[in-house]
Amino acid sequence: MYRKAAILLAIVLLAFTAACSSSHSSSVSAVRAGGTAAGNSATSCPTSSTKSFAKTRFVADAALAGGAFKRYIYTPASEGKFSKGAHRRVLALAKAAAAGAFVINRLDAAKNAAQADPTLCKLIVAPLASLKASVTGLITKSRSGNLTSSDVASTSNQLEGFRNAATTGGAGFKDNTNVSV
Repeated sequence: MYRKAAILLAIVLLAFTAACSSSHSSSVSAVRAGGTAAGNSATSCPTSSTKSFAKTRFVADAALAGGAFKRYIYTPASEGKFSKGAHRRVLALAKAAAAGAFVINRLDAAKNAAQADPTLCKLIVAPLASLKASVTGLITKSRSGNLTSSDVASTSNQLEGFRNAATTGGAGFKDNTNVSV
């Protein structure tokens, strides 16, 4: 039992390192450039699709990210599993952190797919950047054990805004809750 817990902890720590280092460097470079993600991407949107099945890839990646968020972060938070004294709180926080790293990875993939489609590029980049920043904040809070249900609810609202923007762009998606982390 302890061996499985040690392996799970090592995987979670590696996921933290990968997720936090990539998200930090991209946000720092955007700030150094003096612009925002939405302002920089508006000028770099293509006039025609540059990748095959860009919308399909976007929908798949966004659905996986949404499903992992709902299953491992939103649902446990609404059930009170992150509150102090809750049964298996540490395990729930570790799963939330690993799911957060997965969500960030899939949001990056969705961003790449969205930037290959002119319609999605104009509509999705700003909501996607705010969702990614919100999930990064959740990972930080779950690492310190201070994750609250109100933090998760705020990120859930960001996810709904992202979903609405995707639907406007013709690439609406439903969360794939069959994701396992």
